[in-house]
This record gives sequence, C-alpha cells and structure tokens, in this order.
Amino acid sequence: MPVCPCGSTINYDQCCGLYIEANQIAQTPEQLMRSRYTAYSLANIAYIKKTMRGSPLIAFNEQDAHHWAKNTAWLKLELAQSYMETPTKGFVEFYAYFMENKNVQSIHELSEFHKIDNEWFYVAGEHRESKKPKIARNSPCPCDSGKKFKNCHEK
Repeated sequence: MPVCPCGSTINYDQCCGLYIEANQIAQTPEQLMRSRYTAYSLANIAYIKKTMRGSPLIAFNEQDAHHWAKNTAWLKLELAQSYMETPTKGFVEFYAYFMENKNVQSIHELSEFHKIDNEWFYVAGEHRESKKPKIARNSPCPCDSGKKFKNCHEK
C-alpha cells in the first residue's frame, strides 16, 4: 500500500502501518485516531478493538464492525481540530467520508482519548451533525485520486 489511507501523504509503512502492523504505540491522540481510520479502511477490527477502553469497548460488536468495514469504501479523512485538555486527555474532531450502498456519506465526531499506562486509547465519541456530501459524477472523487467521481468510487 503506497500512500496511507489516513490522508497524511506519507507511505503507509512509515505512517499508520507503524501502529497497525509494527505494534508501535501512537504518541498522540491524532496519531491514534488516524490509525483507527486506516484500520477501518483495511477492516482490521482487531486493531480497532485493541485501541478502545471503557463504554465503547463494552458495546463493541466485532462481527458487525467487520461486516460494515468490509462493505464500505473509505474515501477520505478530514481533521477539523486536535487538542489536548490535559497531558492524559485529548480530543480529535474529524469527518470520515465513505461510500455505502452507492451513497457517499460522512461521520462527524469529536473523539475523546485517554492516556492509560503510557498508551493512548479511544474512550468516547460525540457524534455531531454530518455534512451531507453530494458529489456530481464529473466532480473530483473525494478520495483525492485525481480521477472524476464517475471513474473512481461511483463505479
């Protein structure tokens, strides 16, 4: 995989692959959030589960998450903001664009991360009103491939 799905423009092996494949520990909430997006795009649900704590983990259904991730075309991640409230509590607000059943959709969330025993974990997410993406067939594909939507993810 050349460029990382998280949108960093860095090679996967030098970006999110360090955390997903090489078992390195994300040093910031943003790194963890980007790697979680990438893991969803790869349907690597084991990594998603490993990086959760608290109520999201209790309510997590691995089979449902795997089915959803496998049947979704992940298009693009946009960060709105990333900040630290304390040295062990951080937040990342993002938009994740994806295609499901031939419809482009988005998730808008403010994710909360806690540092526990020197490792960051996703502990909560507040869903916010999502952008309603409408993409014309001749518009650039939101995945930033450089192709028109009709020649890329609309197929």
